[in-house]
Amino acid sequence: MPAQHPPDPRRHANPARLRQPGRRRRALGWLGRRGWLLGLLAVVLAGVAVLAVSGLGRPHATGLTLTEPGGPTPEPVASASPSPSASPSPSPSPSRSAGSTPRAGGPVDPHKPNCAPKPSGCGFPDASNTGVPAGTKLTVVNGNMTVSQAGAVIDGKDIRGCVDIRAANVTIRRSKITCTSFYGVSSFTERYKGGGLVIEDVEIDCRSTNGNGVGSYGVTGRRLNIHNCENGFDVDSSVTVADSYIHDLFEGSSGHSDGIQLAVGTHVTISHNTIFNPGGTSAIISNGSAVSDVTVTGNLLAGGAYSLYCPKGAVGSYRVISNRFSTLFSAKSGAYGPWTDCGNAGQVSGNVWDNTLQPVGGD
Repeated sequence: MPAQHPPDPRRHANPARLRQPGRRRRALGWLGRRGWLLGLLAVVLAGVAVLAVSGLGRPHATGLTLTEPGGPTPEPVASASPSPSASPSPSPSPSRSAGSTPRAGGPVDPHKPNCAPKPSGCGFPDASNTGVPAGTKLTVVNGNMTVSQAGAVIDGKDIRGCVDIRAANVTIRRSKITCTSFYGVSSFTERYKGGGLVIEDVEIDCRSTNGNGVGSYGVTGRRLNIHNCENGFDVDSSVTVADSYIHDLFEGSSGHSDGIQLAVGTHVTISHNTIFNPGGTSAIISNGSAVSDVTVTGNLLAGGAYSLYCPKGAVGSYRVISNRFSTLFSAKSGAYGPWTDCGNAGQVSGNVWDNTLQPVGGD
């Protein structure tokens, strides 16, 4: 149940971006003082033998690591690591009947009311037209993936781990990512420059944990199906989210779930998405007034305390245009209303109630 007073949860701190600790080396304490040289030689010979034998079999990897060789390579190459290997055998994606619904991205019928119960019936995204296309065969990758090759393309993978981007102009398409850490796909300015990450036709499942589907820099996401995360997107700068379905978010005992949260929020476009968050904080939230050049347009929103939190301070380059607010979960769209602080935005126009197509007024 919502609190008795409208909450303002814009105190979110991004989850700590932790690094894996290094592995400790084992001491050779069993060697005697006089036998240390012979013991060391035996260890070296044994290591060489193990490497020679392991080289004959399949590689053992924690996911995949893409490094930057002399030229671009379109598919990942497994790197040695002490974890289960990436399976070479394809597995079918969780699929719908092929060709049943056009992919998200087409026009919305502006005259059709009450789209929220079946968004694709009006041209909005839902589970039927986002995520992995029906009939796609996926190759299983067990473990996390680090991508440090510029221009790499990851296609048709069932990644059972998280993806860390460390190079510009990477593409992830037609894949499923199941991650229970902080970010399903992480792209941070601290790790590389250039942005250009494209994620399209991808399903991201956080498995009901307090993580983020995608964050937070230089990303274009299209036709994504993001669910079971605390936040679908954690946004800092240069991000476009389009034609995507963000839903079934996870609160847990300490979460404040948002479909898209703007921690800083510069050069951001949120266009033609379906974002449902019953029982959470918001569909879209802007933290404070440290945002600029943000456009929220053509989305179908429902749930939260308020479905849309605009900036708390005046931001002339914040635009809220032609969105639909649904009463699917609450008579006010959010528990307390469709939006708050949107009087601070530079442009607010064309926003309507989904069930009646009447203008949304007030703040």
